Amino acid sequence: MYYLAFITVPLFSFHAATGLSREQDPCHAFLKPAWIIGGMLTAGVASNNIHGKLLSITATGENDIYTHGWLYFVLVAYSVLMSAGVLIVLIRCCRLSQCRRYLFVPLVMSGSALLLLIWYNTIGGSQEIFGIRLLFMQDEYSLITIGLWEGCIIIGLLPSNTDYQQLFGQSHINAVLKEKNGSVWYSSVQIQNDEEGADITEHQKPVAGGNITWTEDIHAIRLLQKELAEANEILEEENDLIEEENRIAAERLQYEIKNRLYDEIAEHTRNQLEEIAASFNDTKTFTEGLVRSLLLGTRVKRVSNLMILADARKRLSSDELVLALRETMETFRLTGADCELRQGEVRQYPSKVLLAVYDAAAAAALAASGKCSAFSISVTPDRNTLLITETDAEDAYGESAGILSGAGISFSVSECDGTKILTTGGAADGAL
Repeated sequence: MYYLAFITVPLFSFHAATGLSREQDPCHAFLKPAWIIGGMLTAGVASNNIHGKLLSITATGENDIYTHGWLYFVLVAYSVLMSAGVLIVLIRCCRLSQCRRYLFVPLVMSGSALLLLIWYNTIGGSQEIFGIRLLFMQDEYSLITIGLWEGCIIIGLLPSNTDYQQLFGQSHINAVLKEKNGSVWYSSVQIQNDEEGADITEHQKPVAGGNITWTEDIHAIRLLQKELAEANEILEEENDLIEEENRIAAERLQYEIKNRLYDEIAEHTRNQLEEIAASFNDTKTFTEGLVRSLLLGTRVKRVSNLMILADARKRLSSDELVLALRETMETFRLTGADCELRQGEVRQYPSKVLLAVYDAAAAAALAASGKCSAFSISVTPDRNTLLITETDAEDAYGESAGILSGAGISFSVSECDGTKILTTGGAADGAL
């Protein structure tokens, strides 16, 4: 049992020190292993008579011979490491400038006891007076911990339940602490009374052994509440003005966006609109070019629709492209050619890519109108192709190639058995 102090004292001190630190402090991770090791060492020390790994005692004639085993050195290492851990944790917890300034107090008090312990081991034991030993080794070791914690209490790092009267005397609160029989135990220097015109409220809370009563002058608070109410009224009026300004600014921005978008649509479809307008010059031109004018009008309508969608969303479904192409193909049937529109898996593409691809397909339809017997389009037939256009018309892809090149979209033109094939690249998710 002699050695239990060297296990329990540093262990309990380390536990208390971690209680002063923050919960997220890394030192808390060592607490559980410290208890486990301390428990194992305690069991090992208590059962030394069975295994003799701590001390091996050899009986002689007069004095017994003690031999230290490996468990003794483990115990010494544990005691030293835990003691050092206590000091490290307390220094980490000492964040207040006042405590840091007086940190030497616990260090001096525990250091003095440490010097006694060193002196004890240097001379081989404690000095004796009239045959009485002054100190034992476990006493000196415990004094190190006592000095450390008492020093922490002195400098204020470890709070203690003393000097309550100073709290009442130096604070700005007006309070009285009473026992259950009504006798005053602590009171503030000045106690406010319900004077005429005073705006005072009283609070009371029960505490162990009595109650505490305190008063609060809420005149300043009421003045502040009144000022806050007036300020809130002003802010509400200003907020109404700001909301109206924001609404007007939002409307102006919407008009600017719409005007910009309409200007872009007008510029993009200017050639088609001019060609449609030219067909109204005389009845013959109008009649002969009616189907082409319908194709031009469909192209203007669907391009405008896709540009509006592209302005609102960065990505569009291939369904939008199919809807635009379906209307174009329905108009193209008026030329008398065989038309076919095939759709593959629905995928997402960048909006500007779908706009350029439709524009190119519509341009190919215009170029082939009246010059072919068949015209077919396949949308997303596989993951590496966005659109395939096939027709037997000559020179149907001139304008389409320029549109795709300008948009940076890969494409290829090939021929098979008199059929001209335009293949537009475009992997799923918009990778081109």
